[in-house]
This record gives sequence, C-alpha cells and structure tokens, in this order.
Amino acid sequence: MSLPRIHPIPLVGLVGRAEKSKFTHLFNHGQDVRFGYYCWYIEDDGKKILVDAGGTAEQAVENWGRPPETVTHVQTLQEGLARHGTSCEEIDIVILTHLHLDHMAYVHQLKGARFIVQKKEYEFSQNPHPTDRFYQSSITEGLELELIEGDQHITPNVRVLFTPGHTAGGQSVAVNTPGGLAIVTGFCCIHENFTPGDKISKIMPVVIPGIHQDVVKAYDSMIRVKTEADIIVANHDAAYLDGAPVPPLSVSSVEK
Repeated sequence: MSLPRIHPIPLVGLVGRAEKSKFTHLFNHGQDVRFGYYCWYIEDDGKKILVDAGGTAEQAVENWGRPPETVTHVQTLQEGLARHGTSCEEIDIVILTHLHLDHMAYVHQLKGARFIVQKKEYEFSQNPHPTDRFYQSSITEGLELELIEGDQHITPNVRVLFTPGHTAGGQSVAVNTPGGLAIVTGFCCIHENFTPGDKISKIMPVVIPGIHQDVVKAYDSMIRVKTEADIIVANHDAAYLDGAPVPPLSVSSVEK
C-alpha cells in the first residue's frame, strides 16, 4: 500500500494589516501578514479523510469584522474536493483539530462523515470562556461526534496528537507520507512560528500563536510538533494559497 499524501484545499486568502503579532505572540508588532483558511484532504486505508471543515470569506467579514478588500474567496470546499475527484458527501472521516468557527464552516455539508474531536475541546466549546470569542456552541448540533482523549490512531498511517494550548483540547494530525512524518498543526500558526529568525531564536526556538488559552501548553505543543515531525504543515500559512504542495517546510530546515 502506498503512503498517503496531504492535499491542501485553500478556501480563503486574507491579509492582516499590521497584525502579524496575532500569529507571533509579542513579536512582529505592526507588520502585515498574509494567511489562509484551509481544509486538508487525505486518503488512507480506503478512507477519505478531511482535516478541519474550513472557513469562508463571508465569515471573515461578518464574524470577525475584516475589511472586505483584505479577504479573497478562493473556492468552496465542494469545489476544492472536486479537484481531487470526490465530494463533501463522500468524506468518511473528519478530524476537527479544534472547534473555532474558522475551522467549522462547512461541517454540516459533510453528511455521513465520522467526526473526531477531543473530549476536552468539545466540553469547552459548549460553555466557552468569554475571552475566547471564536466558538459557537450550536455549530455541532446534529453532528455525530466521536469524542476521544489524547493521542489515537485513526487509520494505519494517520493519527492524532493531543496538542493543547491554543485551545483547551486542540489536536494535530500526524500522517506517514512518502516524504516522512508530516504533522498538520492543530493550533493556528504560520511557518514563521517555527522559524522565528536569528534574533528571536536566541530567546526561544519557536514563537507561540498570538491567540492562545495557555501560554505554557501552547509552547510545549509546538515543541512536540517540531520534535516529532519531519514535515510541518502550519495550518494558516499563505504558502498553500499559491499552490505549494506539502511539504513546503521540512524540519531539516528548522533549527531543532
């Protein structure tokens, strides 16, 4: 059996004006940042797997108040899946890294899928703390959720890793690919979080996401991904908007 590949499905492109520090906590104030909303498509063991359920341009403008001229619609999830010869209705498994709304927009179009989410994440989402405004408890109504705890194999070459910090129950997705172990981060980041540059690297080897619930857990989760992965798939990085395949960032290019 051949090893699976991770196929980025870009949905929305965004430009954050003078807000890179929202990704790189306490660093890069006043700098612009380009990023994206994505899903990730994988086939393994006869299963069609989707990581996350994406965000929309409308959501970015209406929910988060982003200026319309900074938001670009790329495609719908159905259009993106069609490029890989499948559809929302044919997805077998959806791994939800966390339940922030920009990872949940198309969730109700994935009829018949098995939804996998960490129990801690689901419980927090049902009564979120006011400081985390990215949840909507009703979004999971009507879904058949499989609540898991900690690391778990999903298919022979796909497993989840418990990586909290950005959220209470975030999980990343590790995939055995032809290029090595690729990990799709379950915390919102760009590649620069793992390659912070010489000046910052003298202080710390990674920069945690600017949006987080627990700074220490967020840092430890990043170190775990950086340590275990051969390929890091930063789940909001702009590289995939321009058609870059996985991997655009190998750990060999990141100082351990």
